[in-house]
Amino acid sequence: MMKVMLVDDEPFIMEGLKVLIDWNALGYEIVKTASNGGEAYEYLKNEQVDMVISDISMPVMTGLELLKRIREEGLSDAYFVILSGYNDFKYAQQAIRYASMDYLLKPIDKEQLTDILKRAAKSKQAEYEDVSRTSILRALRSFRSEQDINTYGDEINVEQNRVVLCKEQLDDLISAIERNDMTAISSSVDSLYDETDARGMSTDIFDMNINYLLFRLIHLAVEQDETVDQEEVLSYISDNVHEAGETRGSRAHLKRFAVLYAEYLIQLRRNVSRGVLQEIEREIKLNFADNLTLKDLSRKYYVNSSYLGQLFRKKYDQSFKDYLCSVRINEAASMLLKTDDKIPVIAEKVGYKDTDYFIQKFIEQKGCTPAKFRKKS
Repeated sequence: MMKVMLVDDEPFIMEGLKVLIDWNALGYEIVKTASNGGEAYEYLKNEQVDMVISDISMPVMTGLELLKRIREEGLSDAYFVILSGYNDFKYAQQAIRYASMDYLLKPIDKEQLTDILKRAAKSKQAEYEDVSRTSILRALRSFRSEQDINTYGDEINVEQNRVVLCKEQLDDLISAIERNDMTAISSSVDSLYDETDARGMSTDIFDMNINYLLFRLIHLAVEQDETVDQEEVLSYISDNVHEAGETRGSRAHLKRFAVLYAEYLIQLRRNVSRGVLQEIEREIKLNFADNLTLKDLSRKYYVNSSYLGQLFRKKYDQSFKDYLCSVRINEAASMLLKTDDKIPVIAEKVGYKDTDYFIQKFIEQKGCTPAKFRKKS
């Protein structure tokens, strides 16, 4: 369960927050309530929480002051949500400056808060997965070159005069994955497990065989596109290798992973042959109003995020973020001319929940406010 602290000097607001959300159902536990920022600050000196939801205006210490202090002092990296009765962009800017996750206006909308809690939980899960990915990377970091593959094989092939690397079975499996041959994948995995069972391999030795397999598969990806970052490949492996209810290290587990990796290689070849940027451009055109990020798109299309960012810079002479913004603002300009929708409605339709921020971006792109643009046209 994720630990959450509520901070508000108005008792009825505090009680309302407690009953507004089914905290346990969303994976949260309220571990502390505080009536001001000072009380919350003292609590965080000795205790850790995963999320702080705080009012902005309180005695002793305001919500923004609390956020500023815990960030500057490194006291907590908890997700932070500011609650405010003021629709003032200055406050939102200050909150963002100190890594506030969101800025909600009172009265609190249940759906908005629920969405924030879900996003935080998803982000927290991603952090746990990052730890797992880092562990995999460290385990394989010493075996990055082709020469190292041979050395690795020589080192683990003999243990007290016994062969411990099932190279024939592993090579057959790698070949089946490269060909995307589902039948051969299944039979190769069965052959590998039959061989390891017959030899009575320990868990450590079996893990060494799997590490050899992973390393060879990484090189298959790099051979398709030398720009592929091995950490990105390992990220893909970690994100897709395990399914709820499935025993790690089982035959079914490895078969499912092998099939997924074969699909990954096909997608990678397709990206190289026809150009991944064209696919992503189409994705942005269709889903510009969604919360698109370079990281999410790089994972979806199996491309290193830094490389994808370079593609946007090279083709459009601007960052991905600026490119997405220009698409949204151009669409908004079209809506201003073709519809009678109010500006806040248009802002939300093109992906901006904050109307003030939308207007700021519109002025940057078009040189005038949306209202003036509509009036002129």
